[in-house]
Amino acid sequence: MLLPYAPKAILTAIAILLAGASACLAQPKPAPGSEGDTLTVEDKRMAYLVYKLLGKDGIIKNADLKNGAKQFYQNCRACHGDDGRRTNFNPGGIPEYIGIRARNDMPTFWYQMNFGDEERGMEAYINEIDLDDMRDIAGYAQTLP
Repeated sequence: MLLPYAPKAILTAIAILLAGASACLAQPKPAPGSEGDTLTVEDKRMAYLVYKLLGKDGIIKNADLKNGAKQFYQNCRACHGDDGRRTNFNPGGIPEYIGIRARNDMPTFWYQMNFGDEERGMEAYINEIDLDDMRDIAGYAQTLP
């Protein structure tokens, strides 16, 4: 509690600071894509994964596994094989395939599926595959060996 004899200038300054803080907190969130929206496409897509799709157990929530299998076969099978074991991500060590990656490191899996990885020859699918289909592919990939 402020002392009753605090200088009027200090009380005025505190009042101004509190009013300014209240005004900042009350401002509406900027519209997506507007000048005030500072999140990148990558930030938004990763936030969607973390806050909407990924369960506390690391499993994708609400994935349609039947559609995920269909989308995987249409979009991923050529490089990753029918069961996801065409590409070993850990050559020279214990084999690590797409299913293991999807279960153990979904943020990296999700990022690479969306934005690609030129170094590894992974194509970016953010503009090619619908977001719901990406969710389903991610969920299905977690069921692979």
